[in-house]
Amino acid sequence: MTQTAKISLSVKGIVSVTAVLATSLVPGLALAQGQATAQATAQATGQATAPADQSAEFKRGRLLYIQCRACHDLQPSPVAKVGPNLAGIMGRSAGTDAEFAYSPALKSATLVWDKATLDRWLEKPSALAPGNTMAFAGIANPADRAALIRYIESESALR
Repeated sequence: MTQTAKISLSVKGIVSVTAVLATSLVPGLALAQGQATAQATAQATGQATAPADQSAEFKRGRLLYIQCRACHDLQPSPVAKVGPNLAGIMGRSAGTDAEFAYSPALKSATLVWDKATLDRWLEKPSALAPGNTMAFAGIANPADRAALIRYIESESALR
């Protein structure tokens, strides 16, 4: 029996193109259908496409990042938030983003953001830079910190 897959593309709600394909003729089409539709829609609307990394750890990191996004963005944004923008954070010295008013404690810290430093920061920011003003107690679970770091590292890379 032949199954069909319907792939739709809408360009900003104005143009809609639909194709019906026989999945028995194209192996793996049913699985790829959702990804192709999401990527085509994202590209048509100017949004970034989904990351290639969809491991369980990455997904956990994305879920954990929900608590961070109220104060931080991972890509350049015209919207100023309570915390600094994290775009391009890996390898950057702490307290150096000119667009953000850091606490004296973070400005004077000699930290460079890498996986190890982020791990210590996410565990307990007040221990790594005493006197910083980030209102965040920390994440005790090492696996959760590793997942969040993996997500931040991937999503904060400048595109």
